[in-house]
Amino acid sequence: MSESHRSATTVTPIRAVASIMVGVLAAPDASAFAIPQKLARWRRLTPLATWAPIELAELSHAGIFYGVAAALDRFAMVPRHLILLGEGPVARSALELVLPGALPCGGIVFIDVFYGALPFRIVPTATAIRLVVHQNGSQRSPDTLTGALRAADLDARIINLNTAGDCATGAAASAAATIGRQARDGAGNR
Repeated sequence: MSESHRSATTVTPIRAVASIMVGVLAAPDASAFAIPQKLARWRRLTPLATWAPIELAELSHAGIFYGVAAALDRFAMVPRHLILLGEGPVARSALELVLPGALPCGGIVFIDVFYGALPFRIVPTATAIRLVVHQNGSQRSPDTLTGALRAADLDARIINLNTAGDCATGAAASAAATIGRQARDGAGNR
């Protein structure tokens, strides 16, 4: 092959942008949290991410595994490019899967997770952890859970909100956008 032909056919690889999927965990009772209108607004915050509800048939650990695996297959995503977003009991159940490494993902953003002690020892993980907490007096003290997260030296942040309403969903979307940028740029993939 001539030198001029070789240089004309050589293509410089372009760095592909890694896709990020934000999987919104939807409990069987179909909380208002996963309303499609909210997903549309959140998509504008992270236009390079795929926002998709992960509808769970049941709230059990098996139900969460099945729902997440089905979503990853449906969108042809790898776990390290998945950010899980959830609230309340479904978030707590998912947290109990992610922290010991049973459910790999790039990050989690959970709202109003029940704070009781975890039933296991937290091990190091590359998963970015963001917890959004309403400080309205009805929550139990977060010391047990946040203390355990801090002692484990994880990439964990607690976002305390003193108001109710849509602020939590906005904070969650912002946290998901930050984790998405980290995962896309490779900062969160150790």
